[in-house]
Amino acid sequence: MSTRRAARRSPEDRGAVAVLVAILAVVLIGIGAFAVDLGQAYAKKSLLQTDVDVASMAAAAELTQEDGCNAEVIDTAEEYLTHADNAVPGQYPIDLGGSAGDGDGFISCSDWTVHLWAPASEVELGLGQVISDSDSFDVASYAAAEVGSPGASGTLPFFGVQGCDYGAQTIRDDSGPQDESLPAPDTLNPSSADAGRATISAISPTSVPEDTATTVLTVTGNQLSRAAAIGFTSEAGIPEHYTVDVSVASNSTKTVSVSVPSSVLAAVGTWWVRILDENGDWSSLSTAQPFQVGPEKLYCDNSNEGNFGTIDVPRSSGNSSSWLPLNMILGVEPELAIHPSPNGECGGDPSPTVESKSAPVDGTNCLTSEPGLKVSFTNDGMVEGEGEYPGRLDADSTHDCSRNSSDARTSGTVKGYHLNDDLLTCFIINGASINDLVSGNASGTHALSADIFDSPRFFWIPIVDTDPGNGKKSWPIIAFRPGFITDQSLSATNAAPGSISSLNGVEADSSGIRALHVVLFSEDALPETAAATGDEISYRGSGTRVLTLVE
Repeated sequence: MSTRRAARRSPEDRGAVAVLVAILAVVLIGIGAFAVDLGQAYAKKSLLQTDVDVASMAAAAELTQEDGCNAEVIDTAEEYLTHADNAVPGQYPIDLGGSAGDGDGFISCSDWTVHLWAPASEVELGLGQVISDSDSFDVASYAAAEVGSPGASGTLPFFGVQGCDYGAQTIRDDSGPQDESLPAPDTLNPSSADAGRATISAISPTSVPEDTATTVLTVTGNQLSRAAAIGFTSEAGIPEHYTVDVSVASNSTKTVSVSVPSSVLAAVGTWWVRILDENGDWSSLSTAQPFQVGPEKLYCDNSNEGNFGTIDVPRSSGNSSSWLPLNMILGVEPELAIHPSPNGECGGDPSPTVESKSAPVDGTNCLTSEPGLKVSFTNDGMVEGEGEYPGRLDADSTHDCSRNSSDARTSGTVKGYHLNDDLLTCFIINGASINDLVSGNASGTHALSADIFDSPRFFWIPIVDTDPGNGKKSWPIIAFRPGFITDQSLSATNAAPGSISSLNGVEADSSGIRALHVVLFSEDALPETAAATGDEISYRGSGTRVLTLVE
């Protein structure tokens, strides 16, 4: 039998193995060091990120201006980051001045957002020095917290005017049958010291559709031979005032017909018709006759126009005829803002004016408006719905806030629909009355639960400082006012809600909504903060804050 001797390794082979083992040992040590040091870095990074997340949220709660950090923001951030319980080993001393990359922390504020960098923490390398030419490295953390306002669906496509923007108000139809019309306004411009001898008792027609090109108006009255002109005046007065000369031969003639001026027919709204006599005196203000151009509207209390009205805001989808009811159902699509320097009627789009003309533009601060609320669109938006979307009030009551402390709807109906029956008093969390909410006194301040934002009866409307008068005009937003659709008494409380009508603030007949009773109250009555729900809008500068981490 033959035998073979095993091959012997040469000294060179044994040396190569030793070198390979040494190299692999360094690699293995480096990998182990990397794992150890990476774990240390991860732990510090986690602590830093938690600190900076919470600190930025706390600081954002103190933000009082859109741009730039007020002192309270900086103090709050520093206090949290330097608190002993929040210490991170190896962290550099804090100095929130300087710049974002200087390692000792930095804070900046813009667009109602706090940007905060925590001071970096040094991670000292252990065995990791084997594969690094440095003995340490820094880990940093950053967070941004934004202040927003709740619920885009809360902003309705209506405007209010100062003087009619607090307390219990009634938005109602004033363009129905003649015997339901309002008395003439207290003043009209122009006016005369003495009532004219020619008098007016009726007009026909009393209204015309929007976009009517021509129409003849017949005026019935007495002493018409003394008449010199028929006047058409809006409540805003001059320059919204037009006259048509007339000549009547005999006092036995009781009627005179005139062509309505094209400028009157072009301006949707209510015009007051009077007679100017030969001596320059106007017929008695109490006998002025309302002439309506355009569709039926809902108006505020004892005013024929302007105190409540529609804002014409486009949407990114649908057609123009669906925009108004959809804006009632879903809320105005573009985010609205207070105009930084309002000065009368807006003219075009020179900065800082922002308008939504043919498409929605976030930051819109000037609104194309016309007086009153269009009844047919109000029925669609509030009750019957538009397309796939149900009407705003076609919903169960929220948070068991109906008059029966359940999710039940109203017993009464509008066009066959039972409505949401939320009571404003259900959302009051203390002993405040609705009147306290209106005044914003100590009892009314923060007296409302954040649950109110879930109610379809809650809304915001933009406020303008000038009665827009007839026709479509563009006016700057000077404020926003929260409100609630209800006819509860101002003295009502959570414990004593009082009597409520069958439709809880909605008046209706066979044609649909004829009036909306609303309560407009101080924004101080709203809660200081509300939880984020995902549909927040940019902060308006006041009111309830929704704080969210955005980075």
